[in-house]
Order: sequence, then C-alpha cells, then structure tokens
Amino acid sequence: MFLRVTRLALAALCVGWLAMEARAFELTADNYKPTRDFILPKPGEETWRDIPWRVVFWDAVIDANKEDKPILLYAMNGHPFGCT
Repeated sequence: MFLRVTRLALAALCVGWLAMEARAFELTADNYKPTRDFILPKPGEETWRDIPWRVVFWDAVIDANKEDKPILLYAMNGHPFGCT
C-alpha cells in the first residue's frame, strides 16, 4: 500500500513539474526567429533526401543486383501514430 501511494505521489509531482515547464516558454515576436531557426533542419540534416529511394520493392531488387548493394526494407503494420 505504501509503495502504491509513493508511486502515485511521485507521478503527481512529475506531472505537476511538466505542466510548469510547459507554461515556462511563450512564443513572442522577439523569440520567434531564433525558435524557428532552432526547429528547422540544418543543411546537413536532410541528406537522406538525396538517396534515390525506390517505392516498388522489385525495382529495388533489380537496382541492388546491378550495383551489388544491399536493400533496406522498411515495413510497418498499423497507423503511423499508433491510432488503431
């Protein structure tokens, strides 16, 4: 029983702390540009866009065999945000 109360109190403190931290930042005209520049990707962070990705798996197999390269297959099941 004591452990359950302790966990509940700790969880309540964490939620309260996060709520206070969430209110600490306010977007204004003065801090908009630095915030935008911080969030936007830098030039070297989007190099994955330069890769000639294949949407059709068989096209990737043919190209990989020609160039003797491996294939990265990304597959998922379900909604990308976990909303099923």
